[in-house]
Amino acid sequence: MENAAVYLAKTNDPYSGACEALDALGFKIVGKGVYIKPNLTGGRPSRDGLTVDIGLIRAVLERLHDCPKITIGDSCSDTTKAFDELGYRQLIEEFPTVKLEDIRSAKLVWKPIPRPHHTREMPFNASVFEHDYVINIAKMKTHSLAGVTLCLKNIFGFIPTRKQKLMYHPFIKKAMIDMNQVVPSHFCMVDGVWGNEFDEIQSTPIKTEVILTGENLLAVDLIAGAVMGIDLCKNKSYRMALELWGKPEIKLSGISVDDVKVSYRQGCLFSTRLRYLKETTASLLYRLVSRH
Repeated sequence: MENAAVYLAKTNDPYSGACEALDALGFKIVGKGVYIKPNLTGGRPSRDGLTVDIGLIRAVLERLHDCPKITIGDSCSDTTKAFDELGYRQLIEEFPTVKLEDIRSAKLVWKPIPRPHHTREMPFNASVFEHDYVINIAKMKTHSLAGVTLCLKNIFGFIPTRKQKLMYHPFIKKAMIDMNQVVPSHFCMVDGVWGNEFDEIQSTPIKTEVILTGENLLAVDLIAGAVMGIDLCKNKSYRMALELWGKPEIKLSGISVDDVKVSYRQGCLFSTRLRYLKETTASLLYRLVSRH
């Protein structure tokens, strides 16, 4: 198997760390239609540990040349608010060829799953398939159901509506394996300058001071997990992913994991457990009456 290059940068500044990591891997895209998928989580500041810093997006945009179509999109709890409050409106004034997409209101298309783990087909925003190149930019976080929220989980944002998300979220350990078979990530980044530990949506920031980049999603996530002190080879979703796509031979450059490794707490609040119970009930009801 070919070496999967991953660059790990230690930094206090998301923009400069992203520039360092991108340039170290020679990242430059020319003439492609590019879809950028950050994790926005309702417009929370990146220092809260929940949302990708816009500095990573800026660093990427500066390295896209003569690209006929560039879209930045997500489907968080309030994507419009996130675009407004996190500076994306101002950013696209600087990069006029870039468009913003609220995936929640986008045209959708159902796609069959080549090797189903949870379901035979799933809905996605149609526009992502009109692009040649997907850049997956995740935040370094734990997740009460999936274990972690990294690049594998970030693809969940391509499911358009809240109702459709509820159909799959309770079963996300398997569902995100299905999603990633349909939407490939051509380049991956993880913002771990500030991460989030313990619960899925509660802000419990943990300063980690890292940015990761690489073309191989699993390689990037495995290194990110190691930085978090979490062995993803023991995670059910990643075990399935490794069986499906194979374990990459990772070639790590930049700083070593031992120099930045921390210990992310994993857990789930009682209120989150109650929400999951409601979601599972709603999911089963939706699936009785909806296409899935």
